[in-house]
Amino acid sequence: MAPEEDLSVSAGAVRGPRDQEVSMAALQGLDRGLRALDLISLTADGLTVADLAAQLEIDRAVAYRIVQTLEEHALVSRQGKRVRLGAGAATLAGRFRQQLVLAAQPVLQELADTTGASAFLTLAHGARECVPVAGAQPAVQHGPVQVGYRIGVRHPLERGANGIAILALQPPLPDEPEGVVRARELGYSVTSGQLQQGATGIAAGFEVPGAAGASVGVVAMHAFDIESVAAEVKEAAAQLASLGKA
Repeated sequence: MAPEEDLSVSAGAVRGPRDQEVSMAALQGLDRGLRALDLISLTADGLTVADLAAQLEIDRAVAYRIVQTLEEHALVSRQGKRVRLGAGAATLAGRFRQQLVLAAQPVLQELADTTGASAFLTLAHGARECVPVAGAQPAVQHGPVQVGYRIGVRHPLERGANGIAILALQPPLPDEPEGVVRARELGYSVTSGQLQQGATGIAAGFEVPGAAGASVGVVAMHAFDIESVAAEVKEAAAQLASLGKA
């Protein structure tokens, strides 16, 4: 006869059909809850339970239970018949942004060292402004003057490569600035002297959960090859964007 401990391990490893059904149902419920949260986040005015059920192609009673569960965790709130994001979603988004700043630091440092220019991470601040939240300086200085980016100082989205790159993430609007149109076509923005006289900036935008947008880029007083630097900036943006999809 096999030792008792071997029998106990074998018995514990066995999962019956009923256990598997419960596990699959739990995963399906989690999937539906996450999909519901995503759909609710995409609509400024929120969704009704009926709308949610239709889009998820589920029974209205099931949609109601999903909303109730999300509401218990403050991820959504009901205002009349409409369901909108709750304070819990904002809390998670804020924590993600904090994590993004920490995770972005090595990406910024690599970008700064590769391009020989000051690198920065910028987040949208409301609908009209943006704010640099992290930066890095190259280990080896290129040129006689190094740009020191002012972290935490807000400025209009329409000024500077970082803000224009964020605007380029949005759908086209009538009479929008030519720089935004061009940035949307190229996948990056280029400005000169808009935030600091003599400084040239290149930035690429990327999506951030819970925010209107973000951008990563470089700024320098010396001349550089715009296309090659833009390729490095776009690669950094792709790396940072992947953090929100992990």
